[in-house]
Amino acid sequence: MKDPNLSSLMAITAYAPIALFTESLRVQRAMVASILSPHSIAPAITGCIKYLHRLWDLDDIQLLGNFKDERAASVASVKHGNSFPLQNQTVLQLAGVFRGNIDTARMVVPYEPSTGKCLQTWRETIVSLCFVLPREAGSKRYELYWLQGVCWVVTIIEFIGPIVMAAYMAIWNDVAGVILMACFSLSVLILAVIRSLTRPIMANQGEISKFRSDIAKGASTLDVHVIADHWNDRHLNVVCGYTSHLHALTNIPMTVSRPTLLLWASRGLAVVLVSQAASLASLIGDKKNAWLSLSWLAVYILMMIPPRIISAYYSQASYEHHTAVLNKVPPICFSGRRAALVFISRLPTSRQAYVEPWAWTDVFMPDNERRRIWQARIDSLDLITFERDQAVDGHVPSEELDAEYQKSKNLLKEASAAYHHPRILHPLLWYRTTVGL
Repeated sequence: MKDPNLSSLMAITAYAPIALFTESLRVQRAMVASILSPHSIAPAITGCIKYLHRLWDLDDIQLLGNFKDERAASVASVKHGNSFPLQNQTVLQLAGVFRGNIDTARMVVPYEPSTGKCLQTWRETIVSLCFVLPREAGSKRYELYWLQGVCWVVTIIEFIGPIVMAAYMAIWNDVAGVILMACFSLSVLILAVIRSLTRPIMANQGEISKFRSDIAKGASTLDVHVIADHWNDRHLNVVCGYTSHLHALTNIPMTVSRPTLLLWASRGLAVVLVSQAASLASLIGDKKNAWLSLSWLAVYILMMIPPRIISAYYSQASYEHHTAVLNKVPPICFSGRRAALVFISRLPTSRQAYVEPWAWTDVFMPDNERRRIWQARIDSLDLITFERDQAVDGHVPSEELDAEYQKSKNLLKEASAAYHHPRILHPLLWYRTTVGL
């Protein structure tokens, strides 16, 4: 006689995967990772119910950008002094350029005058800095060929493994189990086809050719883009690079080669995912076949491990293969928003005569008399001695003037300390040398 407690436990286990029925974000990330390069492993993906219509009528620009139609992040250009909604959001997230995890263990705390540490205030601001340079046309990452081989070996194992399990379940006439395992193999196959036959297309080829010619002549200009979910966010993502390249990444939607193939592959994936979700739902309350839900969940968890390992050790490999060279800097914790803005303003940028140098800060602070006085004080301080230009604010009483300049001096010292920190200075010198400064 069966143990009633064991029967109840088996009935409960059938509900274990229910939270995964309508998961959808992993579907998008898996497809984008497959498009970007061969250096990716397809994770286990679950039934996409909520966004089924988007998979069926897939828009490649939306896939690489804002798949959920949430409020888009914003970008401020230091060189041009303007701001605009972020494009190619998912691509930049996968590369770790935007919304990356903040590694507090590696965080740089540059300076605070009295204690030598960052002030832990309600207004502390974390800056994630990344230098992005275009990869030369025709160049290849030979050092990543081993990674590509590993990815394909794992993909073959992920394809064959579920097929073997499906054959075993077919012997026992477990139809639902056969469908579930077949769905695993089919989703791996579809993502492998996407990985092999599609590639991202950045901007238009005419602009890219002109851009590469400008670099060769030394005529290409530099820019700094500040990216944030909203302008009151404590976490600012800062990207430095050539002007045309940065705008191609953040302001011009990327497209995909062979969009028709991608569309039909997406529709096939939608059918597979709906079949998988329906098979899982059929097992709910079925005590006899409850072990099939656990088997599916076990395979799901196992298939999640390889992508996590690759991502942990080489998170930007897929992005770098086709698009750019990335040099990320440990996150920098500043005592306040203004200290972070002073630091960003000192990054290498090709200034334009007709653009006010601080125009890009309009999204952070209103352009009023108070801000202009603060800017003048910051600009009047010497970067080496931190002494002020006596010609500025000569009409202000000396005690009040000294207090205000002391605050500005502390901000500049904090920004300067961040620049000269070894973990910031070395990538910065690499960037300046690479772009010819």
